[in-house]
Amino acid sequence: MSRPVLVLDLDGTVCLGDTPVRLYAARVAALTVAPEALLETTEAFLGQRLPESAPKTLIGAQDGYEAVKILGLAAGVSEEELSAAYVWSRAAMSEQPGDIRTPDGLVDQLDGLDAHRVIMTNSPGSGLDAILEHLGLLDVVDEVRADALKPTRMTGHLDRLLDAFGLADRPEWLMSVGDIWRNDLAPAVERGCVAAYVDAFDRRQGPAHVRAGSLVGLYSAVSDWSNDPSAFIAAHPLKESVQC
Repeated sequence: MSRPVLVLDLDGTVCLGDTPVRLYAARVAALTVAPEALLETTEAFLGQRLPESAPKTLIGAQDGYEAVKILGLAAGVSEEELSAAYVWSRAAMSEQPGDIRTPDGLVDQLDGLDAHRVIMTNSPGSGLDAILEHLGLLDVVDEVRADALKPTRMTGHLDRLLDAFGLADRPEWLMSVGDIWRNDLAPAVERGCVAAYVDAFDRRQGPAHVRAGSLVGLYSAVSDWSNDPSAFIAAHPLKESVQC
């Protein structure tokens, strides 16, 4: 019998904490003429207390990484330098995990789930096992796909998973869970999979089958879906602002 497939984003979904963004910001700031300004604005973004003088483009930033990228580009940092800074920050995080953590109860939730559990992340593979071990997730996920290049290649990743598990004609047997709609959920919606939106900032940027302010708020939905994906999607039609 086929198993449902649960695809989980990493940062902002199963990995919480500001250390990753702070490491990235520190590396990017070092490339600017006013590093303190970039670091201070990053902290203001993380604390949701941006001053009126902050760049208006920051208001729509999806997460801290995008905020740092916006600030870095405005300060003259190149795309190549930003990419190198991101890779450096991920390697550094494997040795300096700081405040990273999982949502409460996630390990037990995944351990008791009858599904193929996949971490899908744009993070590079180097150092990723150490990060997942620190989070306690290595033993409760079945597969890790790094360097995923979401959203560009997300539909392809989903198609390959559906084909691998014989679910091409039952896309609702795959649920994608994430906090950035365009990366994690738009491709799932396009493919007919179940979209579970971790909408921490209440941005409602696109439709989903279920939505909550944290992954914890989606636990019951994930369990119900894994028990009967077809019944779940019938009971949870795609909506613009659905809330668990």
